[in-house]
Amino acid sequence: MSDLIYPTVDLFLYALKTSLNTTDAETKKNKVAFLDQLPSDTQFHDPDIETEYLEITHPTQINFICQNKTLEGYYYTVRLNDTYGLQLDCSINNQIHTQPAKSFTILKTEIEQKLNKELVTIGKTWLLSGWLSENSSQNPEDIAKDCYYALFKDTYWQPEKGTFLDGKVFEIWRSENINYSVEKATNALNSHEHHVIIAIYPHRESAEQAAEFYKDWMGLFCYRNKICWAYWQSRLVKESLLNHYKQIEENRKITNQSNSRQEKQNITISRKILNNIDNILQQYTIDLLNLSFQKQIIEINLSNYQLRLALIKEKAGQNNQLDFLEKFSVIANKKYLPQITKDIENMQLGLQLLEDTINTTRSRIEVEKSERDRNFQELVAVAGSVIATTSLLQSPAKDFCGKESMKDIFPKIPYFCDYPFSSSLIVGIIVGFVVWWLRKGVRS
Repeated sequence: MSDLIYPTVDLFLYALKTSLNTTDAETKKNKVAFLDQLPSDTQFHDPDIETEYLEITHPTQINFICQNKTLEGYYYTVRLNDTYGLQLDCSINNQIHTQPAKSFTILKTEIEQKLNKELVTIGKTWLLSGWLSENSSQNPEDIAKDCYYALFKDTYWQPEKGTFLDGKVFEIWRSENINYSVEKATNALNSHEHHVIIAIYPHRESAEQAAEFYKDWMGLFCYRNKICWAYWQSRLVKESLLNHYKQIEENRKITNQSNSRQEKQNITISRKILNNIDNILQQYTIDLLNLSFQKQIIEINLSNYQLRLALIKEKAGQNNQLDFLEKFSVIANKKYLPQITKDIENMQLGLQLLEDTINTTRSRIEVEKSERDRNFQELVAVAGSVIATTSLLQSPAKDFCGKESMKDIFPKIPYFCDYPFSSSLIVGIIVGFVVWWLRKGVRS
């Protein structure tokens, strides 16, 4: 039987206050959504200043009323630069008697009832803790496993192990967001992904000493969750970039097929293709910048994570084994950053190809436009010569044919004199053909 004294669940929850291109209205909306997690009479103070760690409520810990009178808990809120952090602590209000592992289910349920489901989070970490009864012979890992199953119904138990303040610590991390596509991105952080740390302390003194590290965990888990969130965002951005590239390739194929058949595209259609490519290229460029931005987020928070972990180790003293927390730094350094760097390089090459496509399409449109203008000029020149010739011949023809003497001189061409306009038009058309033929010869 797995029993612990004073079982406690702490949920560390994180939400962005501001992000890239966030408007004032969106920042205000994020603030309101975060405040909705707290009691309505909460005194909230969040000055518009850059700060690494700022407690933003008075008092800093706000007790909440539990429906189950055997429970007790509180809220603790901070802002870490551009991110809000919320700790919800709930425990069995009994520090004398042991409690079964299933009591963690009650604690988790109580915490979840306090949450506003509308809040968009970037990550969360569950911290479970308690201490063993005196002279307990129970295996800490067996207890930790039962505690985990009390919260999560899956059968995944492959923890990283360590020691902290003479207690046994176990970390379980199930990450599924990185495999999500854009279509599955909605509410991804409410999926089966979870990060859980379980600490089983040998006695009350160790547990009380561990409680002094809550602020340190708040910072460490924030940096960790922001790294995971930024990497997940980078996967979504990469998928968006690939979709943009495919769309432009489809437009490229249309223009290439027209060239292979030596077709002259309608300029309107060509301009439509060009505008379509241009719009997609603009979004592609924005996404490429966003990808670089996610890389910077990981780099900054990885540095902060490593620094905070070093401070925790120093504060905890010797005889603590927290190497399992350093493994996350290795993952970020060896997997996340190289992957995003490679993606940026590949997408920049793609950008060059896309720019070549749009330049080729633009050149083709200019050629088609020039040819169309030249044809129009030819038409104007020919039509002008026809009209001019007709106008010049019509009036003299009437005068010429009206003279009596002309009837004897031109007895065999009565049509010319009977129909002077038609005759002049025929001559004009002949002149126009000659003009067209001569201009064509010069152009050749």
